[in-house]
Amino acid sequence: MMMFLSNFLQEKNNNVTLYTLSYKKNIFSENKIIFKIKDYSKKNILKVISLVCIAFQIRNKDFIIIWNSPMHFAWVLSKILFFSKAKLIWWNHHYPWYYCNNTGFYILLKRYIEKCLVKKIDIVLSNSEFLKRELDNIWNINSQILHPVLDEGFINYKHINKTKNNIIFSYSRWEKGKNIEMIFKTYENLKNKILDLVLIIWWDWEELQYFTNKYKNNRNVKILWSLDTNQILYNLNISNLVLFPSKIDSFWLVKIESMSTWTPVVCFKYPKNKETVVQNWVNGFCTESEKDFIQKTYEILTDISLKKKLSKWSLETARGFTIKHFEKQLLNIFKL
Repeated sequence: MMMFLSNFLQEKNNNVTLYTLSYKKNIFSENKIIFKIKDYSKKNILKVISLVCIAFQIRNKDFIIIWNSPMHFAWVLSKILFFSKAKLIWWNHHYPWYYCNNTGFYILLKRYIEKCLVKKIDIVLSNSEFLKRELDNIWNINSQILHPVLDEGFINYKHINKTKNNIIFSYSRWEKGKNIEMIFKTYENLKNKILDLVLIIWWDWEELQYFTNKYKNNRNVKILWSLDTNQILYNLNISNLVLFPSKIDSFWLVKIESMSTWTPVVCFKYPKNKETVVQNWVNGFCTESEKDFIQKTYEILTDISLKKKLSKWSLETARGFTIKHFEKQLLNIFKL
């Protein structure tokens, strides 16, 4: 999303530079990059030195768009140490989970400093209604909403009839707390009930090797080691259903990508996040228990008329997250 936003602003005749402490060339190579990138991931051993160097370099910028921690500290340092007049905009994509529990001196210190620094940030953006409510409560602010946007490849997707397939697909940058085990639990529960049930899954997670070894002799479980936009589209193209069991994500762009290809979603509803783009019996199912998660997966895969209905309305939902919609939101923020 940050790369998309950077390209988008560059195309609007702005000079854009991305400063990063973590740079993976294989991820960036999948995208059309037309802006400049300054990589500090290998220039300095100490992050503090890198942050100060970045703070100095960005002092003359007009807008500074903040991504995730710890970069927001560098942006504010630029104002404090180098008298930057830039307008600071912090776009949040995840709930700051270090506010959930007291987990040591370092985290408590970070939280304290962050609550002080957020007052020097001009605009705080949230990617969903849920995240807005949470951040406003934590920092006593009034943030704005900037929804993520679909990649053009998803927007221009051509629908095919895939109601005969019994293929489950799941993909995300999984990490602890995203409940990936539920995907395999669902497959194990249904594999003997649905003929030739296939599970295709990709994730970037520490237990990738464990599950690869576990299912190495199972031809119906396909674990992908790499994935780009074209591969995502291909697998969505042949699948009838996407499983997204995470209980910690604030927006779930994966759901919108899936719906743009007429692919309904089964996910979880949890108390903190009452907002979800998934509506029961409309474009998928937002379940409250593991039993219901498995049952709704079964119903979609075995009921052709239900599949068709959910697929149709999935596409209608996704149409609300196009580039045009994104640009309208930006007009009120950047005054393009």
